[in-house]
Amino acid sequence: MSRRKTERDDLSSLDGVGPKTLERLRELGVVSVEHLAEFTVEELVEAGVEYDRAVKIIQQALAKAGGVRAATVKELRARQYKTFKTGVADFDEKTPWRGIREGFIYEFAGEFGAGKSMLAHQLSVAALKEGFTGRVVYIDTEGTFSHELVEAVAKRFEADIDKVGESIYVYQPANVVQLEQIVKFEIPKHVAEGCRLVVVDTITALYRAEFVGREHLAARQQRIHYLVDWLRRHARTFGVTSILTNQVMDVPEVFASKRPAGGNVLAHAVNARFMMSRPNKMRPEGRMWPLDVPGMAPDVEIAYQISGDGLH
Repeated sequence: MSRRKTERDDLSSLDGVGPKTLERLRELGVVSVEHLAEFTVEELVEAGVEYDRAVKIIQQALAKAGGVRAATVKELRARQYKTFKTGVADFDEKTPWRGIREGFIYEFAGEFGAGKSMLAHQLSVAALKEGFTGRVVYIDTEGTFSHELVEAVAKRFEADIDKVGESIYVYQPANVVQLEQIVKFEIPKHVAEGCRLVVVDTITALYRAEFVGREHLAARQQRIHYLVDWLRRHARTFGVTSILTNQVMDVPEVFASKRPAGGNVLAHAVNARFMMSRPNKMRPEGRMWPLDVPGMAPDVEIAYQISGDGLH
């Protein structure tokens, strides 16, 4: 390991981080200087770090992590982003990135049976096969993860089944607190080992189960926003891509239409939002369309078919 890398990871290298502060940071779950740069001053103060000291060490962490640098429009246009193909031909052809791009938060919403979880499994395998990521963190909130489906998709993509099996790390949180702990503290550990893809299947399930009733709606929305904000921090700091599947809710006043759960909080937090629908559950045909995707018109339709080895 290089000296530069060691200094970036070593929290004790920061001025103002003595044994007591280091202990508090470790208790908080901070694993590296870059991870520390993702925190706010208020979060450190809540953990017992004095305000002035929190400001000082976060400023140092931000500087070591690269800070915030402006980019011109020309630079942004020329910037090359890593991408990977999904295996859904229409998606890979019609989306602006011809697949899934790094550093974005994607949302795929739909009713039960639309193929959301199958797509989540498929994207995990595809990203590994194409070298987009060295490992995948798969957060399964509904107990639907299937190693049989992973193996079927791996065979279809001609990927090394053993390697895929060793590279997908599955978490099954039982409640919202566990989910938030995984996103805040476990993902950075995997990032250090090459993780650049996180899957949350599904993003709203635990929140809808725990925060029941309109009186808890505001609290639920705040917690969802906080979770996705941490995914956004991982995207900006480490270039992590997140795939979120989501449930839908009825909107009876608009001709019995449906919309993704999570409200405006989730709508404004993700970078690319798609709806999925499979009108006849006895048939394999489904369709997907953009709700809010940069560079895509809302009338673009992506057709797909569900089979035993994923979406085609």
